[in-house]
Amino acid sequence: MFEKAAAIGWDIVPVSGRNKLQVKYNAQLIGVNNYIPELGCELVYNLGEKVYVTFDSSNYTYDVTRGGKDLVRIIELLKSNFPGKIDSQIEWSMGRTYNALFLGDIDVVKANEILAKNGFGGLSLVDNGFSKLMSLNLDVEFLRIYNLMPKGVDKSSAIKLDKKIRKLQKNNCIALGDSAEDLKMAKEVHAFFLMKDIIERDSDILESLKNYDNVFITGQSMNRGWAEVMEYLVR
Repeated sequence: MFEKAAAIGWDIVPVSGRNKLQVKYNAQLIGVNNYIPELGCELVYNLGEKVYVTFDSSNYTYDVTRGGKDLVRIIELLKSNFPGKIDSQIEWSMGRTYNALFLGDIDVVKANEILAKNGFGGLSLVDNGFSKLMSLNLDVEFLRIYNLMPKGVDKSSAIKLDKKIRKLQKNNCIALGDSAEDLKMAKEVHAFFLMKDIIERDSDILESLKNYDNVFITGQSMNRGWAEVMEYLVR
């Protein structure tokens, strides 16, 4: 399918919460050159030849990567307010530039209120869906991935910038995803395809679908859902 997409002239752009080195490795494996790491904080062209920051970083003063003092304080703050429900380790965020990684299952609205009350109002903890990447000793049924982000930045931020730089039309762009955070990309593309399994695991997302008229739910789950969409589009 990647070969068919390339022959048609499509540019497949992975969008991920991982850092740019991790996404570069994934991009090389599937033979693509452009990608969006850190949940939309950065836009990378030609495997790193050009890297754009998607937000105004001139006033961004938080130290939340590479063991930064703010990250240490926020880890302590969230763990004390949600005991046994969330965790982060310094090494998880060492290769990142603008965001930090957390795992657990907490009330994100309450967490962001706590951050704001403690001097971190320019940051936002966002839910990037479920994770089976690791097993932690937490009192939760299912682990969720949380990214500590510059407030107002999401995956759609990078898509918007990409369209501007490359003069792409909305009608020529689609996106696929499997989380409520991914769903935000729908506003910047012609059509968004949501993987079936997120509906089964997180029925609350159905309420969010009312805000969009260009979202379609796949018949298959996870990677099979992605393949389903690609097969339909390239045939």
